[in-house]
Amino acid sequence: MKLAYGALGAFSLVALSVTARAQTQDAGIEFAFMPRTMTVTLLNEGGKYVAIDLKHIAKGENCRMSEGATIARVGQGDRGMVRVRYAAGQVSSGGCPFMSTFDLPEAEYALARASFTAKKEEAWKKVDEVKKDLGTKWEELTSKKN
Repeated sequence: MKLAYGALGAFSLVALSVTARAQTQDAGIEFAFMPRTMTVTLLNEGGKYVAIDLKHIAKGENCRMSEGATIARVGQGDRGMVRVRYAAGQVSSGGCPFMSTFDLPEAEYALARASFTAKKEEAWKKVDEVKKDLGTKWEELTSKKN
């Protein structure tokens, strides 16, 4: 059962990255994981409302991004920076709100992207293992019903 749940999680991660890329015309959007916990400066016009803290963060104010948080590259930031957006819901007090936009240094983004890519490769390997373990049952489970 653990293998099935692990494979489902891995498959979901891979599917999320594939469908997100397919839904946009900009081939530059890609996912990454925050390389470490850090304070970032909010760049959203008009700021963002933080539901869990019941407060508003204005553009230019700071919030905390936790290590491992899912981010999406949305373009070029200021010099030496990559513009990213928080791509997951906030689950702890004091953190950045959903869809927060901020700049991340290029070196930090490279680490973040490498972490995501490694997890994606690991997920594909797990999916391949499950396919092998299930054999023809995999085809039955994943084929479209007419």
